[in-house]
Amino acid sequence: MPRPDQVNPHQKPWPDFEDWFKDQPETAAALSGEIAKLRDEIAALRSDLAPVPSLIVTGRQAIDEFKRLTNAQQN
Repeated sequence: MPRPDQVNPHQKPWPDFEDWFKDQPETAAALSGEIAKLRDEIAALRSDLAPVPSLIVTGRQAIDEFKRLTNAQQN
């Protein structure tokens, strides 16, 4: 697996996008709008996928809770 600081020697550098669109400001504006929409959509998806607290317990926590509830019923 490559390290984060490792660079592929065959990789071409990113082009300068400003040069591509300097003669086409409406295209650049349209792309900027699309990028903004995509960022908003990604943010919404991330918030939808965020873990939520649950009432389901598993493992050691479930055993401890079971013991606590059974002891409460016996007393």
